[in-house]
Amino acid sequence: MINDVLKAYVEKADGDVIRVQVIDNALDSPLRTIGFSNAAEKDSYVLQVADNKQKAKVFDELRSLGVAFSAGKEWCPSEVFEYLRDEQLLSGKYLRVAWTQPGQYRLTNE
Repeated sequence: MINDVLKAYVEKADGDVIRVQVIDNALDSPLRTIGFSNAAEKDSYVLQVADNKQKAKVFDELRSLGVAFSAGKEWCPSEVFEYLRDEQLLSGKYLRVAWTQPGQYRLTNE
């Protein structure tokens, strides 16, 4: 377990849209630079991707910003990251966030 503070996390990435939930608004400009735009929900950003190669590139950029990838059921963002890593489109570790209860989470390097 690491003691980082959660700045933002990828909450959805199983289709052709990546959705990031932002906690630290300082990430607004870097996310827009990558190509994200505000979604209808507050502090939520979305980006449409064409394929897994582009998704892997975006994931790499998000990882460098300290954005976590959420754990969960089925094709959660952390599983998508691991799939892209298995396909050799990504390499290295990423920050994984898992909620232990509402408002409480655990961050790990995977």
